[in-house]
Amino acid sequence: MGARVRLDRHGWLALGGVLGFLVLWAALRTPAIAGLDDWVAASLYDLGPRWVLAAKWIAHAGSFAGSLAIAVVLGGALYRLGRIAFPGLPLFVLLVWGTNSVLKLLVDRQRPDVAFLMTVHGSSFPSGHAMAAAALGGAGAWLLCRCWPATRALWIALGTAWMLGGGLARVVLGVHHFSDIMAGYAAAAVLVAAYLHLAPRLSR
Repeated sequence: MGARVRLDRHGWLALGGVLGFLVLWAALRTPAIAGLDDWVAASLYDLGPRWVLAAKWIAHAGSFAGSLAIAVVLGGALYRLGRIAFPGLPLFVLLVWGTNSVLKLLVDRQRPDVAFLMTVHGSSFPSGHAMAAAALGGAGAWLLCRCWPATRALWIALGTAWMLGGGLARVVLGVHHFSDIMAGYAAAAVLVAAYLHLAPRLSR
């Protein structure tokens, strides 16, 4: 009999992310996904000037430059405190955006057929902003929980809020389908699992 492979929690997270992404990719042209995308878009798209402005600010903060800057600041601060190696977190964010570019080329999905409320480039699936928000929110919250476990609930709440805001803001702006956001979260789960597995070995 062959040896059994036992997955730890990081392995299960990665497996769930891979399966979730593949299921969404395979179901892109199904009525169920189209109906879900339409329903969420009808609920969130162009909620009003204040919400659109907030979504634009979130989009700027969660862009390639914005997320990389946050990773540099957070990673640098934790490095100065002697908590983590540098530049691990910024390199992780670069990996996330590079992976997103490859996935976009593979899938090549068209963006929603609505008036965009923000300038965008490239294909739609998976959402780079959602993927980066989930990756940075997950990795950042994990690092902060390790450094200050007494305020663990706060870091988890902030990481979750960043992930949700970074993804759903793209639907408010009409530049992504909701399934693009879910796929971004799924792809990020795989990378976060790898980061959580490797980061303890690189921490100081």
